[in-house]
Amino acid sequence: LNPDKTEVLVLKNKWNKAPDIEKILINPEDGETEVAPRARNLGVMFDSTLSMADHVTKVVKACNLQLIQMWRIAGKLSKAQKTKLVSTLIHSRIDYCNSLLVTLKESDLKRLQKVQNSATRYIYGKRGRRGVTKLRMKSHFLPVKQRIEYKICLMVYKTLHDQSPPYMSEMLVRRPQKVKSLRVDNDVTALKEVRRSEYHYENTRGAFSIAAPKLWNQLPRIIRDSESLATFKTSLKTHLFHRAYNQ
Repeated sequence: LNPDKTEVLVLKNKWNKAPDIEKILINPEDGETEVAPRARNLGVMFDSTLSMADHVTKVVKACNLQLIQMWRIAGKLSKAQKTKLVSTLIHSRIDYCNSLLVTLKESDLKRLQKVQNSATRYIYGKRGRRGVTKLRMKSHFLPVKQRIEYKICLMVYKTLHDQSPPYMSEMLVRRPQKVKSLRVDNDVTALKEVRRSEYHYENTRGAFSIAAPKLWNQLPRIIRDSESLATFKTSLKTHLFHRAYNQ
């Protein structure tokens, strides 16, 4: 490992009262390496408690700076062109690795939602803090929370249909059927959920093997039974859209 390019992050429970580790020995030849308060991997910022707050701050800052630049040319663009800009420059940042944000705090989730709201106002040329829910519906935008759920459920579908790397299929287990049980227990599309007593740290709630089965089982069976990926995507977005806007 190159000590000049290596970042060391020690993960811990946020309720852990043990003293912080300042240095750690990785390679005896290079000496001790300082522990960083946060580290970047593939463009995602991780902190020691996996709260993802630093990553949200990074995304919000980048999106707001981008929106400032986009407003300068807003008068010369059509609504369709502005929609494409939002999809390319804003939603792409919000959606990048957003499956890691499934256990995000409500306060941090609202920060991301405010960015999407600002982007929606940009499309329609609305400034200020006016209500934006109807505009989001008009543009068929899923709110940030539902976009996260969409990504995770899509990953589950691809994994169950052998369209993902093999290691992901090892994280999902079909729920065993019971010989004598209610009809709902014989759902062959359902996954086995990990009970709270089976994992020790709150940080692990966002793990794919824990969060994905729970979200997947909440979907109507008719969606989980989709025969093609295109059908699943359409049905899933429609379901989440109606649930988000209480339709």
